[in-house]
Amino acid sequence: MQSTGLALVFHHTQPPGTGRDDLGRAFERCYLPMIAALEDYPDIVASVHWSGPLLEWMEREAPAALESVLAMVKAGRLEVLGGLFGSALLPAVPERDAIGQVTVQQRWWKAHGNVKPRGAWLPHCAWDPMAVRVLAGRGIQYTVLEDHQMGTNVVADGWHLTEREGIPLGLFVADSRMAAMVPEASPSRILHAIHTRATEGVRCLTLAVSVESFGAALDRSATACFGGRQGWVHRFFKVLSDNKHWLKLVTLGTAFDRMRPTGRVYPPASVSLPVAVHAMGGQAGAAFIGMLRELRAGESGPLAGWVRAPGWDATLGTHAEVNRLHKRMLRASAEVMRLRNALKEGTGEQDPRMTALQDATLALYRGQTSMAYVHGVDVGAQDAEVRGEAWRNILIAERLAASALGDNARLRSELVDADLDGRPEHVVRTPHWQGVVAPALGGSLVELCLWALPANLLDVRSRSDEPEHAQLAEASLSRLPAVGEAPDEPTSESDPPLLPLHDLPRFPPLRVAQDDLASSVFVDRYPRSSFLDRFLSPEATLTTLREAAMVESGDFLNGEYSLVQQDLTDTAAAWTLARDGTMSEGAALKLVRVQKRFGWTRDQPSLDVHYQVSNRTHAPLHTRFGIELNFGVGGLRGPDFGLEVYTGRRTGYPPRTVGLDAEVDAAEVRELVWFDRKRRFRMRIRLKQPAHLWAWPIETVSRSPRGMERTFQGTSVVFWWPIEFRLQETKSLELALTVETG
Repeated sequence: MQSTGLALVFHHTQPPGTGRDDLGRAFERCYLPMIAALEDYPDIVASVHWSGPLLEWMEREAPAALESVLAMVKAGRLEVLGGLFGSALLPAVPERDAIGQVTVQQRWWKAHGNVKPRGAWLPHCAWDPMAVRVLAGRGIQYTVLEDHQMGTNVVADGWHLTEREGIPLGLFVADSRMAAMVPEASPSRILHAIHTRATEGVRCLTLAVSVESFGAALDRSATACFGGRQGWVHRFFKVLSDNKHWLKLVTLGTAFDRMRPTGRVYPPASVSLPVAVHAMGGQAGAAFIGMLRELRAGESGPLAGWVRAPGWDATLGTHAEVNRLHKRMLRASAEVMRLRNALKEGTGEQDPRMTALQDATLALYRGQTSMAYVHGVDVGAQDAEVRGEAWRNILIAERLAASALGDNARLRSELVDADLDGRPEHVVRTPHWQGVVAPALGGSLVELCLWALPANLLDVRSRSDEPEHAQLAEASLSRLPAVGEAPDEPTSESDPPLLPLHDLPRFPPLRVAQDDLASSVFVDRYPRSSFLDRFLSPEATLTTLREAAMVESGDFLNGEYSLVQQDLTDTAAAWTLARDGTMSEGAALKLVRVQKRFGWTRDQPSLDVHYQVSNRTHAPLHTRFGIELNFGVGGLRGPDFGLEVYTGRRTGYPPRTVGLDAEVDAAEVRELVWFDRKRRFRMRIRLKQPAHLWAWPIETVSRSPRGMERTFQGTSVVFWWPIEFRLQETKSLELALTVETG
């Protein structure tokens, strides 16, 4: 057997905003031990990628480690891969921003080591044909995709050539089946897999591994991977070094120079398989995987390469919170571009707005981090803290651009299709915040961004079906291993088998971090927003609402509202929406009209909402009318976060204080305060007519670095009133929402 090449790719990524302590722990557990392991084994050569935020952190907090990396780069043992500075998902960002991010990453390496990356790493292998223009236009010669993105007829051997408008780009094909075995299988089993591929005629394999998978979030896992000479990484490097007589370790750049392309390919837009499957939704994703496996294993195997999982864009159709964040990011990008265009006619480098442009651009790039726009990975959009940090950076970028352009001191109100669903939303922007009301989604408030924090106060993810939920149900009979129950070193008998070429890569192993998760899986039937109107059936309780049981007797919750009136001045804006619908009372359907007016002022962060609920039938009507609000910022909870519940019709009574993870069932509520002591933030909701209050935490059962667990998303609140209508009677309700900071 002739010698075979192996191109190792180690990519390191941390989302912007990762706390200093958390990043320090990840560095001590994984990043620094990996650098040390590479130094200890001079025969190991690899291609490496670090995200921009991680590079900035290393420059500030670990300069010695950065010097060690640069020394290995200069010695030819490591090859630096560039990419998008903020680890953006390439199909998710405008082409101008993708080019800008690649450029910033290149400039960083040029300034800190006189290094010019020839290759690039794409987070989640997110591919779009425009990548050829973006990467090759900046001098990048090659990147890496997973084998399933290329189709079954493309062998994971060396690199392939693609082009766009005559511009070429090399595509290395990473063996995802083998990558799925790291670090679950023993190093000797990995070597056997490499040997098997070599006997099949593969000239050069690409093995791309996330360094975070070696235990960046877990002490036990990191110890197993880097525990001295017995750690998995050290044993793996020793196995590779001991077999250098037939296994030649090369960088991607070396393989690109020494090998001719294996073939020419034109892959469509795609993303790593777990992300693609989550984009389809839980049940659809699981069914797709089963169908694809059957196709590849059966007589239709050759056709399976043309059956593709959806690209990343499908996520925008299945996860409303990602779509809202994405569309706001696009608007912020347009604002930064508007400032850039304005400065073309400015006074040059001395213009003070140049600093604002630079700061806004970097904040925008940080807000484009891929982790806030994907599901199916351990750290993704299911994590409210990741989304919250993306919102924060996007709002910083937008505010800096608006301030430099002189647009931040006035009130603006417009009717635009903010979420690109083909139906317009009402957008109001003041010097204090910006709100978005969606008539088509129950006439609800879907976005409320406060500049002072900055944050979207309504960033709450709806509970949705996920592919792992079916496995959790099965685990009720056979318990899954919990985090901390790491298996002993696998034996040859227990090692994961090498998957046949027609099979698909295994998903990351499913672990549970908490017990009894199956009983916590609920699926919401509507997007979470605020000022949703509910006619509660007699069976409705706090428990039925928390468990997402359908308890509506009306058709207003997610129904479409119409614009009745708009009032706009320089200091105030108001939108009045209405819906004529029905509600059931026993076997009878009754006609009801709900009208609500959102009132904003320029000088205060306040929102007044006035309701008029009318009985349009010629008979009395008895019902419970409720108004639902959902709010959350970054998934934060603990002793510094909570609710103050003021009850009674008279003032002066001390409030009842509860945590954000508590359930609340209270009568005669006249005021509710959501507080955050760390950021000195209070959102106060006053009710002119005291109401009954139901409140509960919104938790999804999702992946995290610790395993499947309950993930806090925010707080759901329903104020409700028992109302008796006489025929043709109208009742009025008023709520006032104010925000206090500092």
